[in-house]
Amino acid sequence: MKTFFILLVTFFVSLNYSLADGNEKAGKKNNKINPKYIVSYKYLLTSRFYLLNESIGFQVKPKGAEKGILFKPNIYTKVGLAGFYKWFGFGLAIRSPFYERNEDIKGKSKIIDLRINAYGKAIAAEISIQDYKGFYIDNPDEIYDSWSVGDKYPKRPDIRISSKSAIIYYIFNYRKHSIRAAYLQNARQLKSSGSLMLMPAVLLLKLSADSCIIPLSYIDKYNIDPSEQIRSGNFQLFGVSLGYSYTLVMLKKFYINASFLPGCFLQKYKYENNAGSEKREKLTLLWLGRLAFGYNSDKFYAGLGGVFGFNSTPIPILQTNFHYNMNQIRLWIGTRFDVFKKKNK
Repeated sequence: MKTFFILLVTFFVSLNYSLADGNEKAGKKNNKINPKYIVSYKYLLTSRFYLLNESIGFQVKPKGAEKGILFKPNIYTKVGLAGFYKWFGFGLAIRSPFYERNEDIKGKSKIIDLRINAYGKAIAAEISIQDYKGFYIDNPDEIYDSWSVGDKYPKRPDIRISSKSAIIYYIFNYRKHSIRAAYLQNARQLKSSGSLMLMPAVLLLKLSADSCIIPLSYIDKYNIDPSEQIRSGNFQLFGVSLGYSYTLVMLKKFYINASFLPGCFLQKYKYENNAGSEKREKLTLLWLGRLAFGYNSDKFYAGLGGVFGFNSTPIPILQTNFHYNMNQIRLWIGTRFDVFKKKNK
C-alpha cells in the first residue's frame, strides 16, 4: 500500500506539472482563459502572509449511546509566508508565538502535517501526509459524570493517527472559472462564474493505541461488547466525486467562492478489538467542501478560506461507528511583485 501511494503521488505531481500552465506549451487557442472573466498574474511573484489552523479529529459512537466520544489533538495556530510563480508555489509555517496550547490541561500532541498543493487552470492537485500522536477527549462533560468545567481534559497520549490523502480537481469550465483566483490569488476572477468539478481521491488512515480507545466507564455504562472495543485499525477510502464550484464577484474586487463535492467511495478497513480482528468493506457517500471569500485587486489581496472533509460518514464496526474528519482554515494577506520584469499575460 505504501508503494501504491508513492506511485499515486508521483503520478499526481507529474500530471499537474505537465498541465499546470493550462497546456500553454501546446499552443492551443481553445485552452486559453477568457480575459473577460479571468486575469492571470502567473508572471508576477504572488506573496502572502497567513495564519493557518489545520487538524484531524475523530469520534467513536457505539449504537445506543447518547453521545459519541470526541478525540482531538492539542493543535496550535501557525504563522507563515508563501509565494507563487507560474505553476510553482512554496510556503513555510511555524507555530505562532502568541498561541498558548495549555498542555497541562489538554496534554501534548506530536504533529507532522505536510501538504503539497499545485494549481493549474484546468487541474489542481493536493497531497497531504499527517501524523498525530497524543489526543484528549473534547467532550468530557458528556462522557464522565464526575467531570466539571475547569478540570483537566482526559488524555490519551498513546493514541496515534497517520493519514495520507491525494486529491485531483478537474475544472470543466476553466476558461471562465478560476480556483487559483479564489485560493492562491495568482489570478483574479473578473465576473461571476461557476463550473462542474470532478474529484478523484484516495485516503489511507491508520489508527493505533496501547489499549482500547473507549474509556472503561463508558464501556460499563453502555455495556459495549468486546468485539466493539477498538484498539487499532487500517482504513482505506477510494472514490470519485462530482460537484460544483461557484464564485460570486461583487463590486469588481470582492468575491465569495463555494464548492460542494459529493461522491461515492469504497471503504476498506481492518481493525483490532478486544475480541480479535475483523476485515470489512462497503460503499458509502462522502463529501468535500471548500469556502473562501475576500478582496482581490491587481496589487493587493486578502481573504479567508477553508477545506472541510471528509464528512463524518460512519465506518460501522459492528454496532460502533468510527467518524473521521480533517479540516483546514487559512487567513491571508498579500501582494504581487514584478520581480522578473516580464509582461503579465
